[in-house]
Amino acid sequence: MKHLVYLPLLMMFLSCSTSKKLTTSKEEQQTLPDLPLSELDIPIKIAAAPIFAKAENLVPSEFTSEGWPDFMHPSCDFRYKYRFVRTSLQISCANNIINIRFGGNYQISGSKCLCTAGIPVTPWISGNCGFLPQPLRKVNMSLNTNLQFLPNYQLHSTTTVIQIQPVDKCSVSVFANDITQLVMDSIRSSLLTFSTTMDQNIAGLNFEKFKMQLKDSSYRKIVIGKYGYFLLNPTSVRIGQINYVKDSFSISLGLSCRPQFSSDPVNHIPEPVTLPALIQTDNRNGIRLYMNMNYDYDFLNNILRDSLHNKVFEIKGRTIVIKDATVHGIGNHQLELQIDFAGSNHGSIFLRGTPVLDTAKQTLSIPDIQYSLEGEDLALKIARSLFRNKIRKSIQGKSYLDIEALLNANKSMIDQLLNREWMQGIHSVGALKEAKIIGMLVTPQNIQFQVFIAGELKLLGGNL
Repeated sequence: MKHLVYLPLLMMFLSCSTSKKLTTSKEEQQTLPDLPLSELDIPIKIAAAPIFAKAENLVPSEFTSEGWPDFMHPSCDFRYKYRFVRTSLQISCANNIINIRFGGNYQISGSKCLCTAGIPVTPWISGNCGFLPQPLRKVNMSLNTNLQFLPNYQLHSTTTVIQIQPVDKCSVSVFANDITQLVMDSIRSSLLTFSTTMDQNIAGLNFEKFKMQLKDSSYRKIVIGKYGYFLLNPTSVRIGQINYVKDSFSISLGLSCRPQFSSDPVNHIPEPVTLPALIQTDNRNGIRLYMNMNYDYDFLNNILRDSLHNKVFEIKGRTIVIKDATVHGIGNHQLELQIDFAGSNHGSIFLRGTPVLDTAKQTLSIPDIQYSLEGEDLALKIARSLFRNKIRKSIQGKSYLDIEALLNANKSMIDQLLNREWMQGIHSVGALKEAKIIGMLVTPQNIQFQVFIAGELKLLGGNL
């Protein structure tokens, strides 16, 4: 953790590029080339048990004829009643199609009579199935719900009855009537009514809070500690398809974006902002992040002062206390770092040079570094006159930063950031696969650099 505090600092004041200018004029290059779109696709895995429990409560455990246990009278000469009790649900899901299967047991009773002028004139002759001492009759059935995520961030579903299959038929010898199909049609009617109600409930789900949170976190700059302001800036939003595997539901949420990291707190995206239309895609996985990072010198100097002010160093028996440190651009893609110190000696040291990035080796070096000491201290005057060349050569030989080694040294802390619990029941699992600097530039106004990050990040939740 301690080493990571200095990582942004080192990258900021050591990093610039001697890349080609945008024009053939003698003016300094002011910006870096445009970056490709960043693609962030995060798989989300949700424990199925809580969802199954809610589904069990949502689907009625019993379907009965209207007015049960009284008879229904579809005609003057016929009446019947039925009751169906379902078993537990069996749920599967593939590519947004949810299949719900369940069995059940039913009982039915029917009666016949003769009617004249719409009035029963004979006693009712009854028959039944599934009433004691007979066992309940069995039936299997299934529903399909097809989910669609709409461009306006709403959810649409179409639920259909796929199967109602009586395992045990009910043939009642009441005027030679087989009333099995009658009760199956009645159960189908009940299921259709339930399906319509469920689709209406799904259509009425309110995702407005999610949209507002996504919008606020995407187009508003977010403070990242003392190191600057982050803007996600999405250009498209996509969602994958729901699948059920083993004990979990899975889906992916993705963004195409142009992220920025800077010292500027002002949000330059004009209001009002509208989220891009939601796109339904296949599930995707992986992070490929291209990011511009711009810092002005006032911001960098505040970080330097916070990190180095009154920091004490012991060098060969001498105590050096850093009182101030500043960095600024001096033209021609060069930086000057000034460190004011006190202690056994007091004065100022100046380091000037043109940092060079090797994108293949991922190293930063300053081959033309120059150094000077200023102050009235007699020891400084002697050091300046006798050891100037020796010290400069030593600095030139060591003015080198291995970016890859620096990242490897902090890998454990990066892993902790990617693999953590965000709130109760929700945690992330991730791995950083690649991180490198792909472009750097020093101007008189600021330092700019571009980074590329590749990796994977998954969200796991038990109560999402």
